[in-house]
Amino acid sequence: MEHQERADELEHDADRMERESERIEGKIEEVERDWEAKEEDQQVPGAQPDEEESLAEDIEQQEREEQAAAEEEEEEDRGEDGDEGGD
Repeated sequence: MEHQERADELEHDADRMERESERIEGKIEEVERDWEAKEEDQQVPGAQPDEEESLAEDIEQQEREEQAAAEEEEEEDRGEDGDEGGD
């Protein structure tokens, strides 16, 4: 029974870490939205990025989107390979 108890304990820890990760991810998203709103507000001194920083952020965003699209396409390709004979 010792192995099962350890497995249960590890599963509980994994669940706890996943919940904490989701909580932190939500907090990060909240902070990002807040900062983006401040960047748009001319009343917040120092929040507006300079032009070079803004261009760099645009390039990074575009690269992230391209990477996400490529990963999604790879997942779809893998899914199609696994579905061949399943219909």
